[in-house]
Amino acid sequence: MTTSFDIIGDVHGQFDKLVGLVSYMGYREVGGTWRHPSRSVIFVGDLIDRGPKQLATVDLVRRMVEAGTARYVLPQDVAT
Repeated sequence: MTTSFDIIGDVHGQFDKLVGLVSYMGYREVGGTWRHPSRSVIFVGDLIDRGPKQLATVDLVRRMVEAGTARYVLPQDVAT
């Protein structure tokens, strides 16, 4: 059971930077998804809207969520 979390916010479609970050944090790609032996990721904020590899970014996060190695908190619009 995972008891420690890494929080990653506002990825904005920056797939290559995301891969570099999770790799730096000790996650390894195993069986088609990124895993850590004792932690998981909580993604918050926007996954897409600017970066060059938006679909790859969504796919990476989706695979991690489906594998149970991540959670994603959907951004909420705040009325001003």
